[in-house]
Amino acid sequence: MPLFSGDGFEIPTLLKTTLDDNDCLLGVDNTGILFKITKPNLSAALASGKTTTPSTPYPSGMALLLDGGSLIDKSGNNRNASPVGANTPAIATGLDGKQVFRWDGTGTQELQVLPFLSNTTGATLYCVCTLGSSDNYNLVRTAALDDYWKFVEGSGYFGTFRNSRYEGYPSSMPSAGSHLISIHASVDSYEVVVDTVSKGVRPSSYVPGDRFRIGVNDKLFTGDIALLLVYPQYTQQGSTSDLGVKNAIKSAYPSLPFS
Repeated sequence: MPLFSGDGFEIPTLLKTTLDDNDCLLGVDNTGILFKITKPNLSAALASGKTTTPSTPYPSGMALLLDGGSLIDKSGNNRNASPVGANTPAIATGLDGKQVFRWDGTGTQELQVLPFLSNTTGATLYCVCTLGSSDNYNLVRTAALDDYWKFVEGSGYFGTFRNSRYEGYPSSMPSAGSHLISIHASVDSYEVVVDTVSKGVRPSSYVPGDRFRIGVNDKLFTGDIALLLVYPQYTQQGSTSDLGVKNAIKSAYPSLPFS
């Protein structure tokens, strides 16, 4: 019997007590994200004695997800990170008691992921970081540029997803505390957002870049990266998709300074 008809909602009179192979259970998590549990999910959970939960609270379509202080890409795309050179960031307990990557300011702890954004026309990056009084730092670099997410005088010189760096954009970048920084890059616009506050939209030409480097060695970053999440398309700041990501991040890291 259908659940809906011309007269509205109908209560089913037939209740199943077993799941067929193509059946699924639908649910909504505490961030408002819809997920489903299939019969194989449920069977595996019952066999292990664990409850079944969605693998990630973030909206689908991710290109890269690094969190929990792990080099393993949790997006399902097998884009694992590896050290550039002999050293890696330390694994430590950081924001909200979760495992994070920790840089000590020596400039020899860079990570890399093989380039994965070729043939895309936009990208959106979310980074949860804790800054340890860093005068200058760069958290993600995608091209051979001398770019900064914050320069010593206070502003950024962003070059992520570009072929040249902006001069003095964004203004007033943080040097301490925990923050969510996102980059929204398309074929004709570029926007940096800090803790859901836009730093302004700039005209730009999106460039996927020829590398993906994290905590680059020539910038003496002191602090943590708790999460790095990339979508292989432009997501507008404040859109439903963007708010879904930010709500999920806030749920995972409730101490971030936004509601």
